[in-house]
Amino acid sequence: MRGIRLAALVGLAALALAGCSGPAGSDVKADPAGPIKVGVIPVADFAPVYLALDEGYFKEAGLDVEVQVMQNAASIAPAVLNGQLQFGTSAVTPFLAAAQKGLPLRAVANAADVALEPEEDVSALVVPEDSPITSPAQLEGKTVAVNALSSIVHVAAAKAVKEDGGDPAKVTFVAMPFPDMMTALAQGRVDAASVVEPFVGISTGAGATVIAHPYTASFQAGKTFALFFGSEAYAVANPGIVDKFAQALAKGSKTASEHPEKVSAVLVKYGKVDPAVADKIQQPGYGTLVDPVALNAAATVMQELGFLPGPVDVAKLVWKKP
Repeated sequence: MRGIRLAALVGLAALALAGCSGPAGSDVKADPAGPIKVGVIPVADFAPVYLALDEGYFKEAGLDVEVQVMQNAASIAPAVLNGQLQFGTSAVTPFLAAAQKGLPLRAVANAADVALEPEEDVSALVVPEDSPITSPAQLEGKTVAVNALSSIVHVAAAKAVKEDGGDPAKVTFVAMPFPDMMTALAQGRVDAASVVEPFVGISTGAGATVIAHPYTASFQAGKTFALFFGSEAYAVANPGIVDKFAQALAKGSKTASEHPEKVSAVLVKYGKVDPAVADKIQQPGYGTLVDPVALNAAATVMQELGFLPGPVDVAKLVWKKP
């Protein structure tokens, strides 16, 4: 079984991507041997970049890649657009929101996929052990904690309510850090929480009950929910570097898919995760290609629920080798 991600801090990128503006990234042809900086949140979703680094895949491609661990996802997209970083990481929903606003970003490689089965999902809607709520539709009129408003966690939870026959507009979603959600549940300040690993395991270990798995209820099973991106200008000026970068990441994804123990190891190394926790984390799927169909499906969900004011031309968002 695979499929967990450590923390959906990527959801914070919704604020980052939606709010950034400024230069469109470097359009200067870069030295392939020069340093390439990648802004990464240290979660399991982006394990392929750590494995490409540790397994020597970037070096084999002739690239000098530096992983810059970012504690705040909100800073990644601005740094990519102003050229401080050559590549960044994001969940699909904030990436699409940024694209809909016209920010010149391109998805260049896949990071993580939605689980094939609900029981392998890295996300969960949880309620207290003694709660009378047994399904997402019953959250109408209730308060649900999400890590950030308009994050992928928020979008997925809203979609899960709708899929179950409820009206997400009648649910009060409140933003709070994942670590605070269990206390809020226990104190009755929220009726449910939308969490991702390791907080799924932490909450159920404390007695919470899972009533739904939002990612598999909302997005395409087995397809992209997190990705690597760069600026359009950099991609146009440096297609050779982008291609090598994407191919090295594809090797990293393959290694991650086949060796979950190596994913656990890089989470300990780069994410400072407790080894005992890292071994228990359900890891996400690691496909090798960004799936435009999955992005389009996610955009449709966002439009349907009012998270996007208009359509997104997904065909333009996925980088293609010239």
